Amino acid sequence: MKKFFYLTAFAILLSCGERNSETESAKSFELTYEIDTVMVDPGDHFFFLNWGLGISDLTQDNKLLYNLNPESLLLEVVDMDNLALKETIQLEKEGPNGIGGGFISKLQVLGNGNLVLFDFNKIVEISTRGELVNKYEFDRNTLTGYEFGETDVVSYMGTFSPDGKIYVGELEDESFRKPAKGLAVIDLEKMEVNFVPTDAISKLDEFRIMLEMNGNAMMSMGESSYMNFINGQLVLSNTAMNEVYLYDISRDSLMHKTFEAGLTGNERIKNFPTQVDSREALFDASKEKLKQVKFGPMILQKEENLIWRFSTDMDRMIADSVVTKDVVTFFDPDYTMLKEQTVENLSNSSTRFFKDGMLYSFLNVDDELAFVRLKPTIEK
Repeated sequence: MKKFFYLTAFAILLSCGERNSETESAKSFELTYEIDTVMVDPGDHFFFLNWGLGISDLTQDNKLLYNLNPESLLLEVVDMDNLALKETIQLEKEGPNGIGGGFISKLQVLGNGNLVLFDFNKIVEISTRGELVNKYEFDRNTLTGYEFGETDVVSYMGTFSPDGKIYVGELEDESFRKPAKGLAVIDLEKMEVNFVPTDAISKLDEFRIMLEMNGNAMMSMGESSYMNFINGQLVLSNTAMNEVYLYDISRDSLMHKTFEAGLTGNERIKNFPTQVDSREALFDASKEKLKQVKFGPMILQKEENLIWRFSTDMDRMIADSVVTKDVVTFFDPDYTMLKEQTVENLSNSSTRFFKDGMLYSFLNVDDELAFVRLKPTIEK
């Protein structure tokens, strides 16, 4: 059996990055950090890493990580305290516990320990043993409280509240030819919709690159939005703009906040074609995007009651290759921007989370599961 190992840790001291006048008057602190890399003991198993832990989630006590292979429907359970595979659970496609056909592309762990699996036309809830608990289908036949238009659909790529009682998804057009109208906030006990109109999602359409051949849409590359519950409120942000939307369900209120960056750009610049007629032109246009800022999701560090957000932006070009820099921005619980700082030696991962005060970032080491861990020290 393989044992996990640690690479040599090192400390890095960085001073405050450039800040605008608002952040100069905000709460000041210094960040130093150590970084190491740890391997996860797989036993005799080979982890599914093809999607970079893209279909995974951590339990709310941070003790277990669930990772799904969508092709074999094998669920991998990682003991995060001991950094070892705990077990695998084979999910069923058919039968009384069958989760059905389609293709699962997202997983979320609820506060009661159950898992929800997001398919393109449904969401299923299962127990930690793979037993079918519930199946959710959101349409005009199952929901009340909103008069659906002819092409209105609720996206199945939303998020559940931690207690599993609320689901929030985009209210979008089934053909994606029309802009999304806003958010559908669904009370799952009543199956009742509260429609929240907003352009938070639709305004990202201007950055979508569409491949059309013979008048037919073949492929598109657009921006991503992040939707998550943090400290009891829904937090909505995106890859393209330096902003956040905060929705308070109890008050039915939506707040929009924008920020001014000093170390990265503030938004995507549309200096690329948005409609192309070949795959080559599509990839050429997407390369231009790599030269611009890309914002990551908001991540809560409970120990310090801070919100972290990582962003990338072009640092320099080497021949035809883009060299990017990583910047972390800190916010307080009210999403007041506190400071920015460049960071180094992080893995290029979209899967990041805090555990025991350390930031874990997924890393594939020769097809084995590993994490880069950043251990911060914040001096206020």
